[in-house]
Amino acid sequence: TIVCTIHQPSSEVFSVFDSLLLLKRGGETVFAGELGDNAREMIEYFESIDGVAKLETDYNPATWMLEVIGAGVGNSNGDKTDFVEIFKASAHFERLQSSLDQEGVTRPSPSLPALEFSDKRAASELTQAKFLLKRFCDLYWRTASFNLTRFAISLGMGIAYGITYVRTEYETYSGVNSGLGMIYMITSFIGLIAFNGLIPIAYEERAVFYRERAAQTYNAFWYFFGLGVMEIPYAAASVLLFLIPFFPTVGFSGIGAFLTSWLVLVLQVLHQAFMAELLVFLLPNLEVAEIVGVLLNLLGYLFSGFSPPASALPSATVWLYDITPMKYSTAAFSAVVFGDCSSDGDLGCTRMTNVPPSLPENLTVKEYLETNFLMKHSEIWRNCGFLLLFVVIFGIFTLLAMRFLNYQKK
Repeated sequence: TIVCTIHQPSSEVFSVFDSLLLLKRGGETVFAGELGDNAREMIEYFESIDGVAKLETDYNPATWMLEVIGAGVGNSNGDKTDFVEIFKASAHFERLQSSLDQEGVTRPSPSLPALEFSDKRAASELTQAKFLLKRFCDLYWRTASFNLTRFAISLGMGIAYGITYVRTEYETYSGVNSGLGMIYMITSFIGLIAFNGLIPIAYEERAVFYRERAAQTYNAFWYFFGLGVMEIPYAAASVLLFLIPFFPTVGFSGIGAFLTSWLVLVLQVLHQAFMAELLVFLLPNLEVAEIVGVLLNLLGYLFSGFSPPASALPSATVWLYDITPMKYSTAAFSAVVFGDCSSDGDLGCTRMTNVPPSLPENLTVKEYLETNFLMKHSEIWRNCGFLLLFVVIFGIFTLLAMRFLNYQKK
C-alpha cells in the first residue's frame, strides 16, 4: 500500500490510484472513498450534486474535481456549495464511518495484540548511515551550481592571486607585509566561499530533516554525519584547485610546505562549513543565520592577528583573539611559508631590508613574524589542532541543535 499526496496530476496518473481523500482549504473532507475504474465513482458522486457541471469528454478528472470544489483555476461553484456538509450526508461518509468504527482501527481490539516496536526506527544504524551517505553524495554531485561554482572561483582566485603577487620581493619590509596580507585575504576568502555556498543548501535540507525526524526515519547523528562527511572531499578538492596555480606562481616552494598549506586551508574551509550548518540549525531562519554569520566572520577578520597585529591588540581584547578560528588558520598558513628557517635558503631566514626605525636592524622574516604577529613556525601543528577542535565543537553543537531544536511551525 502506498499513501502519497498529489496535486492536480495527469489523468493517466490519477487513474492509477484506488482511493482518494480530497480536502478543501482548511483541512475539511469533501470526498473520501474508492475512485473506481477511471475515477468513475468519484465522478458520479460529484455529478450527482446539484449545480455541478458534468465532466466533459477527454477532460482530466483531477482538474475537473478541483475546479468543482473551487480549488482549481476555474472556480465553478466552490463558494456556492457546501461540499463538506454534502459529503457528511452521503453514503460515502457512512461507509467511511463504519470502516473507521471497527475494532483495531480507531479503537483497541481485545482479539488483536497491541502494536509494539522493538526499535525506535525501522532501519538499523548501519542502514541509516549507508543511505544517508549515499543521499548526500548524490545531493553534492547534483548540486552543480554550488560545487562547480566554488571550484571555478577557487581556481580563478588562485590564478588571480598568483598573477597579482608574481615576483614579489619577500626580502623587503613592504614585500613581507604584502605577502602576509595576501595570506590573510586568501584565508578569509576561501572560508567565506564555503560559508556562503553551504548555508542555503543546509537551510533547504533543514526542512527535509524536520519532516523525517518527526517520522523517526533517521537518527539525527547519521543525518549530521552524512552532511558533514560529504563536505570533506569537496573542500579538499577546492583548496587543491586554488593552491596548484597559486603556490609556485607567488614564489613559494617545497612539497612539505605545499601539503601543510593545503591541510591548513582545508581545515579553514571545514570550520566555515560546519559553522554554516550550526547557524542554520541553531537559528530560526536563513536571514538571521546569514546576519550572525557575517558578524562572526567580521570579528574573525578583526581579531585574526594580522590587522591590527597580534602584539598591538589591547589586553582587554586578547580573549577574543584567542577564541577566533581565523587566528589559527592565518598564523599556521603564514608560519608555513614565512616562518621556516631550517636552512639558509628559507624565506624565514631572509634579513629584511628597508625596515622602519621602530624595528631592530638585521631582523629576519621569521623574527618579524614572531615578534609582531605572534605567528610561530613551531606552533603550526598546534594551530592545526585548534582548527580541528573548532570543527569538532561546531559539529557537536550542530548535532545538539538538530536533536533538540525545531523551528517548524506546522
